[in-house]
Amino acid sequence: MSDKILNEENGTIQTEPISVTVVMPIYNAADYLRPALDSVISQTLREIEIICIDDGSTDRSLAILKEYQKIDSRIRIVTETNAGPAKARNNGLRRARGEYLSFLDADDFFEPTMLETLYRTAKEKDLDIAVCEYDLFENRTARFKRSIPSEHADVLAGGRVTGKNECPDTIFQSTEGYVWNKLFRRDFVNEKELSFLESAQIFEDVYFTLTSLSLAERIGKCEGVLLHHRVYPKQVRARMFRKNYAQVPAVYMAVKEFLVHHGLYLPLSSSFINLSVGICFKVYNLLWIDAKLFFWTLLHDTYAEGFGWTELEESGFFSKEARDFAANVSMYTYPQYLKREARGLKVRFADWRRRIKAKKNRKKARSFFAGLFGKRD
Repeated sequence: MSDKILNEENGTIQTEPISVTVVMPIYNAADYLRPALDSVISQTLREIEIICIDDGSTDRSLAILKEYQKIDSRIRIVTETNAGPAKARNNGLRRARGEYLSFLDADDFFEPTMLETLYRTAKEKDLDIAVCEYDLFENRTARFKRSIPSEHADVLAGGRVTGKNECPDTIFQSTEGYVWNKLFRRDFVNEKELSFLESAQIFEDVYFTLTSLSLAERIGKCEGVLLHHRVYPKQVRARMFRKNYAQVPAVYMAVKEFLVHHGLYLPLSSSFINLSVGICFKVYNLLWIDAKLFFWTLLHDTYAEGFGWTELEESGFFSKEARDFAANVSMYTYPQYLKREARGLKVRFADWRRRIKAKKNRKKARSFFAGLFGKRD
């Protein structure tokens, strides 16, 4: 392996049971790293280890980590050449010794009782995944802002414990796709061989969360805000988004392949299709005109049918906007869609269904005749 572990300064090794391993991927985070580290080492749950993966930082991040390691021997530092957050988290995951896993971004920070509250809930309810509420910390104004709850957050309301078998149609809408507001039972993660998607530079944590939700038997939630997620001005977020937006459908296709491999796509298809449509619709609306053309074409040519958008009945879509987006992308090229929009033409679900049926019949006919007149030995 190309990375290495820096031993604790005082040479001690943590031998007592570890309740939670906190994994922190770090890349040029010197401006925000201290608040994040302070929030972890001051947790009321003391039986933790903190694995900090420096992903080839070129600022003072590594120096700050070494400084904190002198203060708190629970900190373990891993250094590696820059390979992205997914590989960094996977490297931390492989070294984790805690009963549960927490993944903290280097610019976010915990409430002092976060790990204790989540861990206690997870133990009392024997959870594979424990979820907490979070808010948004605006970096420019240093103000806290309420987050928007997930579409079907009521599934986990009132201390309810659930899983894919209890809510197959809304399991992916029961909580956000982020990892940093959750605890994952390490034995569950290892047994299911879950990992972060190293081919992705964006939404790599969404892949881990969704695949975990698809296999978890027991998911529960704590009430109250326990994590603060730092958000940046729109122009800062847009720069990163511009580079990587085309990876979004590839991440969701990787999720579908995971579901198919585990025999879970059919039982969870309604939840997955609505999620993939909703995310792609949201991404499309954030793009500039040239990117809209590229993204639409990508979906039309490759992903719309592959995601299963054409398989869902009209009543199965959670929103009319998402349904119409799925139908338009499936049926029309982007220039065709723009022409129809300029003329005020609306997509009709019945037309979409007829087209899909005709397309499937043509495929069956081609397959039949290929078999009938194909090369014979």
